[in-house]
Amino acid sequence: MNDWNRPGQNVVGALIFGAVMLAAPLGAQTSSSDDGARPISLREAIELAGKNSPAAVSARGLDRNAAAARRQALGSYVPNVNLSAGSGHTQGTTINNFNGQLTALSGNPWSYNNGIGLNVELFDGGRRFSEVRRIRATAEVADVSATSARFDASLQVKQQFYAALAARESSAAAKAQLEQAEQQLKASSARLAAGVATKSDSLRSAILVGNARLAVLTSENDLRVANASLTRIAGSTVLITASPDDTLETPLALPSEDQLAVLAGDGPAVRLATSDVAVARAAKRSQRSTYLPTLTMGYNYAFSQNSAGFAGRNLLLVGGDNASRHTVNFNITYQLYNGFSRESQTVQADVALTNAEAQLRDAQLAARQNLTNFMRSLENAQARVQVQLAAIAASEEDLRVQQQRYALGASTLLDLLTSQTQLNEARQALIQARLDSRIARAQLSALVGREL
Repeated sequence: MNDWNRPGQNVVGALIFGAVMLAAPLGAQTSSSDDGARPISLREAIELAGKNSPAAVSARGLDRNAAAARRQALGSYVPNVNLSAGSGHTQGTTINNFNGQLTALSGNPWSYNNGIGLNVELFDGGRRFSEVRRIRATAEVADVSATSARFDASLQVKQQFYAALAARESSAAAKAQLEQAEQQLKASSARLAAGVATKSDSLRSAILVGNARLAVLTSENDLRVANASLTRIAGSTVLITASPDDTLETPLALPSEDQLAVLAGDGPAVRLATSDVAVARAAKRSQRSTYLPTLTMGYNYAFSQNSAGFAGRNLLLVGGDNASRHTVNFNITYQLYNGFSRESQTVQADVALTNAEAQLRDAQLAARQNLTNFMRSLENAQARVQVQLAAIAASEEDLRVQQQRYALGASTLLDLLTSQTQLNEARQALIQARLDSRIARAQLSALVGREL
């Protein structure tokens, strides 16, 4: 009588069939993990983020504002010019001062006037000069902010891009795990039918198949999440994913740690803090100018005429009996007391400078700290990659031997499952080590402000 017809074996067979059927719907959900996403390279994703990310757009806006402020500061050295023109019509009566009677107004009822005025500060205690320097420092801040925003966006893109690659690698590893589990289930079922294996062997194999299907589902869901995050960070209007061609990238050799230390000392974060110090110093110098007098010069020309025709053509012209006036004046002002407002602003400017210098010092120290952290993380991840490659090779050989021994009845299923578990763990550890290595290199690039 066939072993599958035995009552005990029927129960075991039903359990195995039920476990596989419960896992089958999971596999049906993992038919496509990309959902039609367009594969793009890492370079293309970074370029998209540089154009579309809110931080990059905001940084470009700061550049425009800084350029406009710089023009305004330089324009303060040019005199202000005002033009004026007007006309009036007067009709009615007036009281005669001699006889007290009302008399009609005589003469042309129309009157016209126009003029031009210029005003310029000759001396302002150095305020405009300091303001120009402050604006230039602010423009440098905007430029550095744009660079920093670009590398921050690049880092975020790389993190999600590498997460998508890791999810795809995990999916491939999970599918290999599922294939091994299915083969093991077939072998266990055959051995059980032949009466040379226990019931628990087939049940464990069925559970292993279900766990493998869950691993496939999890990895493909991780890929979908990474694709959605990458699409948002890159600012793409269509769903994108990391190109599989970038999975086995060969990065360029890194500079030495001493060279990286020099680059980090001039990285975006340090440069931004340095620019903030320059802005604070210029603001403090500008505040000092409030203790000095201000000298201004003004020029005005006015022309008026009573005529039936428009007199605007006579602007800046003197002729006939028309009334005109030229005025040049110089004014000097000095504020003796304003309720200690200047003193308060001076203290605020000094505090702002002190804070900016402290921030610069901290940024320099943070650059050294982060360089050490990222370098050690990179070296550790690269070492783990090599170790896990060796571990995978050893686990594959161990699994092959255990499969042969199990087929011959020289080892138990537990030994075989232990070898499979070690291989699966080594694959996942390799994927994580590669991800950590890529992220650490991306963090170094953001720290020094250049691609590594």
